[in-house]
Amino acid sequence: MESLSKLITALSSLAWPVIFGLLLYKFHKPIQTLIESARGRKFTIKVAGNELTMEEASEQQRKIVNDVQSRLAEIEKRLEVSKTISLNRESKEAPPTKRILWVDDNPKNNSYLVASLQEMGHFVEIARSTDEGIRKFKESSPDIVISDMRRPEDKKAGITLTKAIHSIKDGVPIFIFCGGWAARNMREEALASGVTEITSSGTTLLSRLPLTNGS
Repeated sequence: MESLSKLITALSSLAWPVIFGLLLYKFHKPIQTLIESARGRKFTIKVAGNELTMEEASEQQRKIVNDVQSRLAEIEKRLEVSKTISLNRESKEAPPTKRILWVDDNPKNNSYLVASLQEMGHFVEIARSTDEGIRKFKESSPDIVISDMRRPEDKKAGITLTKAIHSIKDGVPIFIFCGGWAARNMREEALASGVTEITSSGTTLLSRLPLTNGS
């Protein structure tokens, strides 16, 4: 009887996985057809004012999730709670709003990061070229500037922009968000030119931006 009881228990523990597997097998083709139909109809969504295809949105989400997962261990190790922080004071103070200028010839690639900043209450202005970025900087005097490294008019556009902005106003935090190769191989040159930080990680970028008064 004891053996029979153990067998019944084992079979019952397998019941849901088996049922789930059968359902997946049964509905695999209809689900796949629905996905292909959505792709065929070219459904789009709007993120931070940019219209993204399902493929573009999915790719950006995939990159963000992978990036967050790769940084979790590092964040957990560095996370320290300061005992000197006054929680009452923080609760009474409204979070500051920062003006951010983001210069990139293909701003759609940054849609989710821009949306994150906007949800935090910050104002993000977009420029597509170095010249447009300099003009908008003079007009609005943003608190923070973010740029990609390479644009059609200049392979070192991020560095060129940094030097131009610092000639107008020194001390402005400027961040370069670029591909992995540039982040690794052009880091020293970028920092020497006055760039605050250069990274290919969206998570690192958001964590390094001086978005609070104490940053």
